[in-house]
Order: sequence, then structure tokens, then C-alpha cells
Amino acid sequence: MSDVKSVPTDYGRSRLTARTRWRATRRGRRDGRAGIGTEHYARQLERGLRMTLEDLRSRFVTEHADLIDRVHAESARIVTEYDQRREDAPAALARFGGWVSQWRTEVTACQQRGLALAACADQELAHYEAAYARADRQAVPPPVDGAGVAVLDETWTGAPDWMLDDALVRRALLILEQRIGPAAAAAGRGGRGTR
Repeated sequence: MSDVKSVPTDYGRSRLTARTRWRATRRGRRDGRAGIGTEHYARQLERGLRMTLEDLRSRFVTEHADLIDRVHAESARIVTEYDQRREDAPAALARFGGWVSQWRTEVTACQQRGLALAACADQELAHYEAAYARADRQAVPPPVDGAGVAVLDETWTGAPDWMLDDALVRRALLILEQRIGPAAAAAGRGGRGTR
């Protein structure tokens, strides 16, 4: 069984706990003295991070299922009112805009959590590699490619529009943008941490 634990869910705030730093340093010294390569630890850490991110995403979607349903239901109402009946429905549009804004705010917070987890995994790997290099003076320092432990996908680094890619939702967002203006409709897409 491996000594590398999956990335702890208590990482947060982009810094490691003292215990995690100690564990990575201890493992780095041991592997450095034994001449074991650093790739094994990095792969295990990456697998743990990926599992933790998948768990975070799945828990997030489960916890916010009602909001997802509301956004989809209201987008159907908006499209029906504006495209089929050709009537204004400002209350429905305001409700839809509020739920989309809430969704984007929640997604942005989840994305920040995922980015913090990745940053902590990178810090843990850096502690491991530094201890490894000190323990094995003849070891070539591990190459740093700048990619870190895991390359995060668009879910974690892109616009906070998870699950808003349905055709009805896209159409309702377009109607919202046309009615209240592009700046107001785009609120929440690019200004992370400002809401």
C-alpha cells in the first residue's frame, strides 16, 4: 500500500498543514536516500488530487441540484414567453437572472476551492522534492515544468457556466442579455472574487 494519502479535503486556503508538510518531507528524505525516483510520488499525488476534485465536483452538483433544476425550468419559461408567445415576462426574467447569478457565484466559490486544492498539492510536491534533493546529494533535481501536479480542466479554470450549456438555457441567457444589456447579464462571469 502506498504512503501517499489522497489529497486531504482540509487543504483549503492554499496552504498546507504542518502535518502534510512533515509527511512530504519525511517521504522525500526516505525516497532520496533509497534512490527511488520522484515520479512515483508525483503520480500518486496527482491521482489523489483528481479523485478529490471529482468528489468536490460531484458533491457540489448534488448539493445544488435544486438550483440547477430552477435555472433549467425558468429558462424554459423565458424561452416560451419571449420566443413563442412574443410577450414580455420581466418577473420571470428577473427570477432567472437572479438564479443564474447565484449559480455563477456558487460555481466560482467551488472553482476557487478546486484551485486551492491544486495549489496545495503542488506545495506538497515541492516539499517532497526539496527533501528528496537534500537527502540524495547526487540526485539530479527533478525537472520543474511549471504544470504542477495536475492540469486543471475548463471546469476549474473557465467561466462559471457549468451545466448552463443546454440549448434552452443558452437561449434564455441570450434573451436576458438582450433585455438587460450585456454588462449586467455577464455579471459573475469574469470578476472572480468580486461578488
